[in-house]
Formats: sequence, structure tokens, C-alpha cells
Amino acid sequence: MEEEKKSLSPWSWSVDQCLKEYNTTLDKGLTTEDVQTRRQKHGYNELAKEKGKPLWHLVLEQFDDTLVKILLGAAFISFVLAFLGEEHGSGSGSGSGAGFEAFVEPFVIVLILILNAVVGVWQESNAEKALEALKEMQCESAKVIRDGVVLPNIPARELVPGDVVELQVGDKVPADMRVSGLKTSTLRVEQSSLTGEAMPVLKGANLVVVNDCELQAKENMVFAGTTVVNGSCVSVVTSIGMDTEIGKIQRQIHEASLEESDTPLKKKLDEFGSRLTTSICVVCVLVWIINYKNFVSWDAVDGSFKFSFEKCTYYFKIAVALAVAAIPEGLPAVITTCLALGTRKMAQKNAIVRKLPSVETLGCTTVICSDKTGTLTTNQMSATEFFTLGGKTTVTRVFSVDGTTYDPKDGGIVDWGGYEMDANLQAVAEICSVCNDAGVFYEGKLFRATGLPTEAALKVLVEKMGVPDEKNGESIQEATNDSDNGSSVKLACCDWWNKRSKRLATLEFDRVRKSMSVIVREPNGQNRLLVKDLLEILMYLSNLYMISSNVGEVISIFLTAALGIPECMIPVQLLWVNLVTDGPPATALGFNPADIDIMKKPPRKSDDCLIDSWVLIRYLVIGSYVGVATVGIFVLWYTQASFLGVSLITDGHTLVSFTQLQNWSECSSWGTNFTASPYTIAGGLRTVAFENNPCDYFTLGKVKPMTLSLSVLVAIEMFNSLNALSEDNSLLKMPPWRNPWLLVAMTVSFGLHCVILYVPFLANVFGIVPLSFREWFVVILVSFPVILIDEGSTPGTITNKAWGAATEERLQAWPRTAGPPVVMNPISRQNFIVKSRPE
Repeated sequence: MEEEKKSLSPWSWSVDQCLKEYNTTLDKGLTTEDVQTRRQKHGYNELAKEKGKPLWHLVLEQFDDTLVKILLGAAFISFVLAFLGEEHGSGSGSGSGAGFEAFVEPFVIVLILILNAVVGVWQESNAEKALEALKEMQCESAKVIRDGVVLPNIPARELVPGDVVELQVGDKVPADMRVSGLKTSTLRVEQSSLTGEAMPVLKGANLVVVNDCELQAKENMVFAGTTVVNGSCVSVVTSIGMDTEIGKIQRQIHEASLEESDTPLKKKLDEFGSRLTTSICVVCVLVWIINYKNFVSWDAVDGSFKFSFEKCTYYFKIAVALAVAAIPEGLPAVITTCLALGTRKMAQKNAIVRKLPSVETLGCTTVICSDKTGTLTTNQMSATEFFTLGGKTTVTRVFSVDGTTYDPKDGGIVDWGGYEMDANLQAVAEICSVCNDAGVFYEGKLFRATGLPTEAALKVLVEKMGVPDEKNGESIQEATNDSDNGSSVKLACCDWWNKRSKRLATLEFDRVRKSMSVIVREPNGQNRLLVKDLLEILMYLSNLYMISSNVGEVISIFLTAALGIPECMIPVQLLWVNLVTDGPPATALGFNPADIDIMKKPPRKSDDCLIDSWVLIRYLVIGSYVGVATVGIFVLWYTQASFLGVSLITDGHTLVSFTQLQNWSECSSWGTNFTASPYTIAGGLRTVAFENNPCDYFTLGKVKPMTLSLSVLVAIEMFNSLNALSEDNSLLKMPPWRNPWLLVAMTVSFGLHCVILYVPFLANVFGIVPLSFREWFVVILVSFPVILIDEGSTPGTITNKAWGAATEERLQAWPRTAGPPVVMNPISRQNFIVKSRPE
């Protein structure tokens, strides 16, 4: 117990006391027996792997949603009704072949919900795997002294307290260690991952008097996960695994993750789901009230009560269809997918996002607190300009440098070809090369720096300058190249300077002197002192929810019930549209480029409605057209011979009046006055006939107009996805090719729709038939106006300049006391940009 207490403050011990406490020496290190004994006590040097949620738990979470529960309830009731309908049919002697078809609908509803759950589980699992992959950033090996022998590549996980480890420039510290001796005049470590300090910190071997001090004050300690950027040293391991500072951070993060709190988006979605549930119930009851006379009647004369089970079941199915139409079933999967994409994009920029919903909260950020410049930058440097005195005059010369990365071939020096490397330019190149311990390596298609970013940028500058060798200068400069992934980049020009001026001694950079000095031996045998003096020198969530389409589906079903016409779409078709054909475009919208005026918008308020009044109006306008178009083409097929000059009766079907279509349920009372001619489908390969009962024309015969309605819905939603490219800008400013993934997704969705149309088995399951080219032309004619309608209501169009002015007024009203708006754009290359309030 005493030993454990002492081990908590090795920074307050002298080097000799530290070696004594850990029973080790700097020249021999630990023995093999000591290592085995200590590993049994302390375990391996690795961070604990947290147990993920079991698969069954992830699956159940996908169904823990109000809207999904409504669908499950609808599927269960549909199954019961199908079962009772079969019993009723068989009892009356009329239930032959329709049994299987009655069970298709609830079966497909459940199947698609299961597929939706699978997608959700897969995406959440991928997110966990992506976070696990970040652990690969930890140190993999270390240079250790054991049994008096230097072992250059000991796996970092095998380190134990008391191990003696040598560190040099570019090494990632494998454990928490006490610095025991410097091999260079200074040692600097980049520890921003722990403390947020942008500049590397000087380290030394002197003890720290205070036992209980902050992390920054432990100047003789180096911590796991930090990087040596200058100098080299020998250190003694004091803590490993979860006992390190980074291990403590992981433990705190894990404890914090157990405290569940809803994000703004989650709260808005829950509120939206609650309101949608209420609306669904109200609309379903309203549909029953409108049509109650069709299945319940009361004869006041004889007092008889009549009830039609068949018609009651039919209108309940319409209510189920309304529920299916109103619920955006694919929304959870789409949200998870887009948040996972955001997490992966941020992980590529070394931003750790533990929970997917936390990506969304950045869009509501109004103030970002950081301790100093550099914390929010990419930690990359590049030389953009340098100046020297003239070769033979005292006039200064300024040179501009292109390129922003560590790639030596990224840009060059502007108008450099006209200059010869005189003595002053040679001095710049020599100092930048020789007074420099940094390097460049190639990893994951990116050039990265080892050592200080500023020093790496100076070495890249030298490669752009070249060397003063008339014979071999060009060939040397061309020899600079990138090696294999993870390997160092050959900096040929810097190598030339280092071979020419051999380093004899180094005085490392010091925060007091703020310079680095190197003594070199010139080719002529003379020694020379080179001095290098250093000066100290913002989520937008895409609008992914095509709720206007769901509004259109609701209006469509409601119109059919209100008008009394046969239902133009059934629940299984609506589920297919909402989950499958809508999915790819909604996901592709996650790759939208930022709006051209994104930086003029203030951040979203966390208490803002998910759908504000203006967006609601747009959804209602678009949704109304969706409903009118889908029902309209259904009515047109039954009642009109042509549409805009395109014949609709080439298949030979019978035309009826709109009144007859409204009273189709009374067809059996029309007697012999009504007949229905057979019509062709699939280019004349098949025929739909009604020889036994002409009234089947409104049930079995509606397969063609129902296909037209479904195809119009799919086409409108594809065109509507183009409208969602930007919330505020016209397609003239944000053309579709700005997001090529959306065009691919639209192609995939149309392809999937064609699959269920032209594969016979699937066509039977979904109750549709193939369409001819002429019929497809009518579908496009009816669908395309949705783009024109939305363009007319988009603030970025000429017709809506007033809206743009209102937006500007809203921005002008941004309170001065709230500070400047801060916007994070995960799509563009900028991380954070602060835009001041417009004046």
C-alpha cells in the first residue's frame, strides 16, 4: 500500500530516488524476471476495451420508437383482420385464393421494419468500429533497455513500471514516464492532446517540489500519447495502461457516456413523433367518420341495424395506409447513416466523436471556448513568404511561396527561375536545412510532419528553393519524392545541405533565447555557427427530411377516402417508397456541399422547431401537389381518354364517369347497364379481364392506375430530392451536379422501382404491373411540375427576393450580446470560421 502511494508522485523524486523506488538502473534496466513479475501485478500496457452493447440490445433499440411501434401495431391489426377475413370468407364459401394476398401486407410491413432495424444495427456497429480504429493512433513499439541490452522494437503493450525507455524526435510516448536524463541540450514534447497547449513543452530531469500539482507543472514527466518534437532523453516508466493520464481520460469519458442526455435533434424528433402520432389518430378517426355510412346503417322504420364487416375492414385498411403514409419509416436509418458519415469525416480530421448524435449538436454551437490559437487549427504550417537582402545591394527582396501542405511538390516559389542562389539565399537554405530536426512522411495519401510543424515547413521550403549546384541541381531537386505509405519522404535538397555542412554540435531551441544554434564544418574545413531565430507568431446539418413527400402521401390517402374512390395506393407500396426508394437520395443529401451563403447564417438555436412555419408552408404546398398528382392520375385513367394530347386508352380499358368512380362500392346495384372491357398490360402480353364480375374493374382492375399513382409518387420524390439540395437557394445556383452522389442515388432508386415493376413475382407482391413507354411519359409530365412549384417558393429565386431580405433582417437582428455567430461546416475544408455580425 505504501508503494502504491509513493508511485503517485514520481515527479517529486530525484532521479536517484526514482530509480531506487522502481529498483532499476539507467544502464541495465530491468531484468527479464523483474518484467515477468511486474506484468503479473500490473498487467499489459494497454487501454481497457469497453464492452459494447450486445446484439439483442441493439436490435431492441431500433424498435424503441413511437412511430415504429405504431407500424408494428398496424401490422398486427392487419394480420388479425386478414385472419378474420379469411375465416369470414371461408365461412361464407367465398374465400379461395385470396388468403395469401391478405397476409402479404402485414408480412411485408414487418419484414421492412426488420430490414430497417438491420440497417440501424449495422450503422451503429460501424460507428463503434470506427471509434475503435482510433486506438491505432497509440504507440506500437518502444526502444527499451533490459538486462543491459538495448532492444529497439519492444511492443509498447509489454512495457512495465520501471522499464528504461529511450525517446527521440518523432517518437510517440508509450507510457507515463519520469525523465531521467537528456541526451540533447533541450527536450520538447507536444502534449496538446492532454492539456490543449498549442506549443510544445520543455521537459527536463529536475524534480518538481510540489507533490500535488497540475499536469502542466510536471515538467519532468512525459505522458502516454504525446509526441517528442525536439531532442532525446532516457526515461523510466511510472504508469501504464489505464493508470496513465490518457487512461484516466478514457475512464472519465466512459463514465460520462453512461449519463444519457438527449441532443437537440433527439428532442425535436421525439416531439415531432408525439405530434405526428396525435395527428395520425385524428386523421384516421376522421376517415372513419366520413365513411361510416358505407359500413354501418340504421333503418328508422323497422329499427334494423346493418353492419358490413368487409367494408369496415376496407376502411380500416385505409386508416392503416394513412398511418404508413404519414410515418417517415426510413428517417431513423437515414439519420444514423448521415451522422455516421459525419463522424467518419471528423475522425479523418482527428476529431473523436464518441456518440453519433453529438455530431448534430455542433450545428447549434454559438460559442466555442479555446485557451489559445492553435487548438482549433490543423497544426500544419507552410512557408508563404520570405525575404532576404539583395545579393550585391542592401535592397530587400520578398519571395511569395505557393502550396499549403507538407508536399514538397505542392506549389513553388513565384518567379523563382529568374534568381540565382546568391550568398544570402544560400544562407537561408542552409540554415533551414541544417538547424532543423524535423522530417516529412507520407501516410494515408497525406504528407505529415515529424517534429515541429514550423521546422517541417522550412524543410519543404528548401526543397522548393533547390540547391546551388549548376550541374546536378535539377536532378537533385527532382530526386525529392514520396515513399510508400507510412515511410519518410526523401528530402534530397535538405540532404545535400546536411552532407555539405556536417553538424558538430547543437544548442537546442530555448524559450528564453528563442533560437536554435548549430556548429557545422564547411567543405573547406572551417567551422561555422548557424543560428535559426524563431518568432512567435467552424455543423451544418443538411435538410435531409423529405417530409413533404410524406405529407403528400397522407393527402393522397385522405383524398381517396374523402372522394369515395378506390384506394390508389396500399400500405405495402407506401412502405416500399418510404424505406427503400427514399433511402438512397436522403442519404446522398448528406454529401451536399455547403450553401453558398452558409457563412451569412447564424447557428441554429437548440430550442428551434424541427419544422418552422416557413418550411411547414413549403411542405404543405409540395405535399398538396403530391396528393393531387397521385390521386389525379388515378382518376384520369378511369375517366379521361387523353392527357395533354397523350392517349390513355391505348390499352383498351373502359372509361367511367367521375360519379360512377365515386360510387364504385354500389356497382353491384347497377345491373346489366355496366360492363367493363378487358385491357392489356405489359405491351399486350397479358390481359386483365372481368368476365364473371364487371365490378372487379374497381378492385382487381385498378392495378394499372394504382401503378401509375405509385410511379408518380416515386418520380415526384426523386424530383423533390433535387429541391432538397439547398434549403434556401434555387437549382440555378445549386445545380444537381454539385452533388453527384444524389444523381447516383436517384438512379439507384429508379432502378429499384423498375425491379418491382418488371419482375413478375415482386409485381404480384406489390400489386402493380409493368408500364409502357407512353405511360411513363405521362408519369413524367405529371411529376415534373414539383420542381417548378418548389423553385417558386425558394428564397434564392428571383420571385422571392423578399424572403432573402427577411433572412438578412433576421441576421441583422442577431444580438450583439450573444457574440459573433459560429458555424461549423463539416463538408468544406474549413474547420471553424467566426463571422462577425454584419454592420
